[in-house]
Amino acid sequence: MELYNYLRILAVSTAMLATAASAEWKPSSAWTTKTVPVEVFAQFPMIADPTITPDGKWIATKVRANGQQVLAILAVGQANVAPQIIARDADFSTDKQGEQQIIGYRWVDSDHLLIEIDSRDNFAGEWFDNIRYAAYNRATRKVVPLGWDKAFTGTEALWNSRSGPPHILLQRRNLDYGTELADKPEVIDVDLDTGKYRAVMRPNAEVESWVADEDGVVRMGSKRDGETGRVEVYYRPDRDSPIKSIYSGVPDRETGLALPEVFLSGSSKAYTTNRTDGFTAVYEYDLSTMKLGKRVYGVTGYDIDGLSLTPDRTRIEAVEVTRARAEQHFLDPRMKEIQGLLEESYGKGNVHIATADAARETIVFRVAAPGQAESWYVFDTVKGGIARIAYANDTLQDAPLNPVSVIRYPTSDGKEIEAVLTMPRHRTSEKNLPLVILPHGGPWGVRDSADWDAYGWAQALAEQGYVVIQPNYRGSGGYGIGWAKAANRNWGYRMQDDLNDAIPYLAGKGIVDAKRVCMMGWSYGGYAASRAAERDGDKYRCAISGAGVHDLPAMIRYDKNYLGRYGAKTGLGSASADLVDASPGLHPEKYSTPILIIQGARDKRVPPAQSRDLVARLRKVGKVEGKDFVYIEQPLNTHNLLREADRIQVLTETIKFLKEHNPA
Repeated sequence: MELYNYLRILAVSTAMLATAASAEWKPSSAWTTKTVPVEVFAQFPMIADPTITPDGKWIATKVRANGQQVLAILAVGQANVAPQIIARDADFSTDKQGEQQIIGYRWVDSDHLLIEIDSRDNFAGEWFDNIRYAAYNRATRKVVPLGWDKAFTGTEALWNSRSGPPHILLQRRNLDYGTELADKPEVIDVDLDTGKYRAVMRPNAEVESWVADEDGVVRMGSKRDGETGRVEVYYRPDRDSPIKSIYSGVPDRETGLALPEVFLSGSSKAYTTNRTDGFTAVYEYDLSTMKLGKRVYGVTGYDIDGLSLTPDRTRIEAVEVTRARAEQHFLDPRMKEIQGLLEESYGKGNVHIATADAARETIVFRVAAPGQAESWYVFDTVKGGIARIAYANDTLQDAPLNPVSVIRYPTSDGKEIEAVLTMPRHRTSEKNLPLVILPHGGPWGVRDSADWDAYGWAQALAEQGYVVIQPNYRGSGGYGIGWAKAANRNWGYRMQDDLNDAIPYLAGKGIVDAKRVCMMGWSYGGYAASRAAERDGDKYRCAISGAGVHDLPAMIRYDKNYLGRYGAKTGLGSASADLVDASPGLHPEKYSTPILIIQGARDKRVPPAQSRDLVARLRKVGKVEGKDFVYIEQPLNTHNLLREADRIQVLTETIKFLKEHNPA
């Protein structure tokens, strides 16, 4: 389907409000007995990450088109209004800035969309995420770069206006201030229509990052020494006061500092999230003493993911946490009531409110049970109508697929791992099945949940007859300080054992055959798969390593901030012997099970040299290509799989490899 025609259909569907109210939700039965083709799971979602204007009339969202994602604007409740196509990721690319990706966007008002763009760039031999911003005017369709002209090594939006002429506060590093202040940011106030700006905070030799309150006043600055972990913090109570030091020291790497994160509008009240009790919770923050106040919200055994404010930025509206699935806990009575009404129709836990207008009258939400692709709806709370905007996957629609659950299993050292288990639905028996262990990337701050897998890998493998387990091994995000610290010095060791320990547990339950196991992963998961083939080949029939790090010392030479200078010491140990021993690619003779190696030629985060060097070493020690290893280099792929063609190839080659070495 042509992009324009597809977007036109989406726009028409949003004009059907109040005509398609859902009294009873009945998922599709289209795929009850049929096997879903692998290519379907590799598709981008039809829409992703929608955000609605304050007046509730327009939705900005990424949409699937021609094998990639495109940022577009759709009309809500307005017939015969053509959609606006803003840009593809590649449209922001220039020779100077390199390959770029749209990673975020939000409405400043009902006409102006603030777009966040990221590229992986290099300056003076150091790799960094180069964040830039652009404004899109819905009325004029004009795109305006914001503060790009004198910025280098990235920018950060600190605040945006809510009324009047649209503008933002942006911090950036500006070489005009001289080399001594080259790594110290200024703060500029930028007009979204013209791109013109004025400085509101000059660089300070003691500050590497600034924080603004919800009224647009720069209140706090800090810097961190990458070698020692020492942090300096400076603060002022208002616009007219001088910046003063309030902290100097080395905070715990996982706990962090207790500092204000959200300064409420028109108030002296502030909030923060902190792990002072072992798990991240929301606290009031006393600005008079600069200390934690009353605990506002927390969940036993899990970290809070974050909080959101009401449109006027005077109160906390919701707190989010991920347990088995992502959850929203609304503190605002009206939004809590709306959530309850929707869950009455679609099931508790199946509704996620993504965005709403300023009046909280037009609600955009998604619906999905575990093992089911998402469906997107608009709820008109005034007229009481619900209309479906789109299925995330037009082929799957809302059909229930392979069952997903969350389990816990014991480790060999007495801990317990929470993991996502996907069972193959086409099996006549749930006994002695083949297993694929699918560790997530990261590893720090990342975790898997029972929500729909955006890459479709777990469902695609289960559809082929494999049991799939996604362990949240130690170091995974969301489980508190203790679990984060447990990863220290454990890359390739105890973290690897956590993955291995899933095998005897599932085999003991009679679910899997312990002799029919493979591991697949991407990024850190690719490292884990490579380590499995090198260290624990007796436990696995094969391994699939995508964008994996195989040589840790080389990775740190390529990107010295990969672990951070301080992180390298606390995370893996500063002794080079530790890094060498934990690097599977430096021990090619130990690879004892077949491995499929997949690498993007345009990957700037994990360079192709990581995989190419591994392949060369495997050949050098006599490993046979096609038997002991298979190497696939995707010429147009980056680290983030931004093309459907690359996603399809990863899945098809993976399943081909599994069928050869661990047939279902």
